[in-house]
Amino acid sequence: MRVLSALIIWCIAIPHLHSQVQERSHRPPGRLIDIGGRKLHLDCSGSGSPTVIFESGGDAYAVDWAIVQPRIAQQTRVCSYDRAGLGWSDPGPADETVEQTSADLHSLLLTAKEKEPYILVGASVGGAFIRAYQRSFPKEVAALVFTNSSNHIGISVKGKVGLIWDLTEEEIRSGYPLPASAKGAEPTHEGEPFDRLSPNLQQDRLWLDQTHWENFNPATTGPEATLSWRREFLQEFDEAKNAASPVLGRLPVIVVSSNPVFGKPACLSHSTAAACLDFLSSNTVHITATGSGHEIHLYQPETVVKALSQAVSAVRNRVPLSSADAAKYLSREQG
Repeated sequence: MRVLSALIIWCIAIPHLHSQVQERSHRPPGRLIDIGGRKLHLDCSGSGSPTVIFESGGDAYAVDWAIVQPRIAQQTRVCSYDRAGLGWSDPGPADETVEQTSADLHSLLLTAKEKEPYILVGASVGGAFIRAYQRSFPKEVAALVFTNSSNHIGISVKGKVGLIWDLTEEEIRSGYPLPASAKGAEPTHEGEPFDRLSPNLQQDRLWLDQTHWENFNPATTGPEATLSWRREFLQEFDEAKNAASPVLGRLPVIVVSSNPVFGKPACLSHSTAAACLDFLSSNTVHITATGSGHEIHLYQPETVVKALSQAVSAVRNRVPLSSADAAKYLSREQG
């Protein structure tokens, strides 16, 4: 997710105005699925169960998983997708809100006939989306994998800087509409870490960024997404802080982070609330991606592949995560 130094910018409710020439040059790698009057882009490959579902971070696309997805497709079914208003997906009524995102993904998977159980993988703020999805549809979710999931989302409103939960809803609302300067400069190239993608995907991604930029109007951007994220993070924080036992019981949870495990006391502070992910379940594994940048699936794809292989093995063999590697090799021998 990009670091925003002034006002928080979430490009939402953006119409896609692609020309026919552009559409021919930059075809979506997956399918456009109609979920009821609008279409979302879904790219699936591989076969088997469980089904791995990638949830991207802010201002990110399905193509960002292109290094990891083929590796996981060798093991099981795997899907990446673009949230409404991003990538090749049509906008919706309340893009990037937790509520619409969860409902959209549920409709998308149902309409596309992608079979549960799902292993949900959330990068950056995508971690909040998969956590909310599991809460809404617990029977569909077999495991959660968090990769550098956010707990620091900064915002500056009228000179006051802080995390989104440090400001009241009224203060956040007062920062909208955004000033014209929030649009920034037109993207001209794909820098690190997206330069790790193939040249063709870099061209697609730059086109997506430029289209996104062209159609972004700060004057019509509202606070709905930011407020939704704030509510979700506060709910997650309160759940973890007040729970007498792990909130998710023994649901397999893998935390892939650039940081090592912090102690449970770190859960008591908003500024270190990401530490709570390690205590969501009694069946949790923490994998430290030492030296990685924020997008671990691009900086250290092998680390993410290892984590997902462990999750798939645990779910498929119905064993704890700590035993998943042994079960994986045992199932190979038996096969």
